[in-house]
Amino acid sequence: MAEFINPVDLNEKLNSDDRPFVIDVRSSDEYNEGHVPGAVNIPIDDLPNRLSEVPKERQIVPYCNMRHRGNSRGERAAQYLLENGFKAIAIDGGFAAWNQAGLPVERT
Repeated sequence: MAEFINPVDLNEKLNSDDRPFVIDVRSSDEYNEGHVPGAVNIPIDDLPNRLSEVPKERQIVPYCNMRHRGNSRGERAAQYLLENGFKAIAIDGGFAAWNQAGLPVERT
């Protein structure tokens, strides 16, 4: 089962020297509408083929909209990454919680 990081705590870490590698596992359309600043878009279905883009030495934070807690894309991505030797933790509440906390959003 995936562990979680609070959106506010993640935002603080993004502004530190120990910056995690954030992956938006939503579709490219969802990503383009708005995402966590600096997040890389790797849709959940592409993750197995793009693991080489994910740094093993950093904390990885995948996220989605978390509409189905317990089986969300972000949680499944975190679990997959953990099973493949990465340090991964999902955003508690996903991108919706990030927005509700009033944190910065980047758009492409």
